[in-house]
Order: sequence, then C-alpha cells, then structure tokens
Amino acid sequence: MYSIVSISGKQFLVKEGDILEVYKLQQKKGEKFEISDVVALEKDGRLIMDKDGLKNCKVIAEVIKEKKGEKIYSFKKKSKTGYKRGVGYRDSVTVLKISQIIPG
Repeated sequence: MYSIVSISGKQFLVKEGDILEVYKLQQKKGEKFEISDVVALEKDGRLIMDKDGLKNCKVIAEVIKEKKGEKIYSFKKKSKTGYKRGVGYRDSVTVLKISQIIPG
C-alpha cells in the first residue's frame, strides 16, 4: 500500500518504512505526528483520490533527525573587470520515517 501526501508544500509518494527529507518542520527529534493531508491512496490495487474516500486516511510519521541539506552555490562574474562573487546556501531539513499508513 502506498500513499501520496502533502508535507511542507510538496507532495511525496510514500510507503511504510520509507525515509524522506522535507523542509524543516516544527516537530522535534523522536516525535511522532500524523499527516492528515492525504492526496491519494492505493488500496487493494485501486487508487482512491476522491475527498470522501480520503476523509479518514492518515499517515503516521516519526522525526529521525534534523540536518542541513545540500549546498546550493551561485556564482557571478563580469569579464574584464575582475568582479567575482560567490554565494552558498543550505536549507534546514527534517528527515522523516513513515511508520504507518491508516486507510479510512
């Protein structure tokens, strides 16, 4: 069974036991929480997408750790003047483990 959930403004395809990285959440390390924003659910070979069928569906996730993501590096240069400028940026990321998918 798999599900498509919306977390931090993005949609993810998840199964039980999956580990995924999302933008930083308010939950702390070791904390379990439920995601009720389920967009789609595969159950018994059928894909359920209607709001009535997804009303009671939940996905239980656990926060494994918080870390910084990959560095995004931007570089500017103008020829013949010697102008160079580099900027790096790293997002704060929360690593989640999907514990359980509860169909409605």
